Amino acid sequence: MFGGIAKLNAKPGMKGDLLEFLRWDVEVSRLEPGTLRFDVWLDPADDDSVILYETYVDLDAFKVHQAAAPFKKFMAEIVPNMVVTVSFIVPFGSSYVSVADSPD
Repeated sequence: MFGGIAKLNAKPGMKGDLLEFLRWDVEVSRLEPGTLRFDVWLDPADDDSVILYETYVDLDAFKVHQAAAPFKKFMAEIVPNMVVTVSFIVPFGSSYVSVADSPD
């Protein structure tokens, strides 16, 4: 499994627009083969932040996600216009073990 967790800090007044985009992104991600989770969490400690939790069956599935329209829009438009910072709580990489893994 491949994935990571990122924290997005919205620019002042932009959190609503960021959440609207992420809601659409989640809907599109449901249709991507190999996407296991694409969750958006509100940060209870910071009103301007959201947490993204993404997991994919493998690196190739993540590359499919990166090639899709939402990811391209996220990088080209959303991050520059709506986000102050992106920090990685768990950098993207391969998991060691998970309940989502198939038992051998």
